[in-house]
Amino acid sequence: MKERKVVLTGGTGFIMSYVAERYAEMGDEVVLFDNNQQHDLYEETRKLLQEKKNVAFVKGDIRDAKAVVEIAEGAEIFYHFAALMGTSSRFKQEVITTEVNVIGTINACQAALDAGVKYYIYPPRPDVSAWMTPYIITKTASTQFTKMYHAVYGLPAIGLNIANCIGPRERAVLEANSYRPGEGRKMMATFIEAALKNEDLPVMGDGEQSSDFVFIEDVVEALMKATTDAAIGQIMDIGTGVNTPVKKVAEMVIEITGSKSKIKYVPLRTGEVKVHTKADNTNAKKYLDWEPRVELKESIKRTIPYYAKRLGVKSPV
Repeated sequence: MKERKVVLTGGTGFIMSYVAERYAEMGDEVVLFDNNQQHDLYEETRKLLQEKKNVAFVKGDIRDAKAVVEIAEGAEIFYHFAALMGTSSRFKQEVITTEVNVIGTINACQAALDAGVKYYIYPPRPDVSAWMTPYIITKTASTQFTKMYHAVYGLPAIGLNIANCIGPRERAVLEANSYRPGEGRKMMATFIEAALKNEDLPVMGDGEQSSDFVFIEDVVEALMKATTDAAIGQIMDIGTGVNTPVKKVAEMVIEITGSKSKIKYVPLRTGEVKVHTKADNTNAKKYLDWEPRVELKESIKRTIPYYAKRLGVKSPV
């Protein structure tokens, strides 16, 4: 098979770090584009760069249109995952969040279009439009611009609306929240780390809000299968099709780890309201022949050893 050039913006992030490894093993030319503003390289990514000559890391900013054009040149597959994340972490950062998430997306769309990429894969906005936060607002706008680039200019865009992705490497904190200290943490990573340290697990609100938690391996499989002509122009949910209350997730983590932790109820994050989200995998099955394989309890079990190693404690699983 002819070697392809695959570009990953946000390439050193949680999800893209796994996608990079898959393409590297297939022998494709892989370009990781990231400014690493919110995080350092994973140990696994450093090892990948050292061992695989077909993988390159380009430190750059998605707001730099010229830099994006340069990495897109000659690409066949383009994953645009660069963004300022955090549903409650971007208050008082409205301008830069708009620049990165909206202008950055326009830069990516235009560069990919001009480069003549065959597939442009992106994550549309989360289905929580009731939340009034800079992240949700800018992701909604970026999704609309991407859909416009497909409908008007013919960008071969493929949207994967990924549910709450969990698994090893997820960072508990991307960036400290200066507006509301303590907010902006990733739930599953926070729960597991707290349980391993026998500390209280912070459950927001009454804990009855629910989400669809999908394991990283299933997400990566969907992202690999997304490079198909049948999926162009589609937006597909990627999740388990099961939503679980946050309180129940906390209880499961405590049970699986055998922790002495207790649940501590804290206020909902700024700008959020109680919602219940659940993926509908109909389109993913139809266009990608994809279905989730790992259920929530098994996902948690597979995730715990990573954090135990990071914390230097014995894994209970």
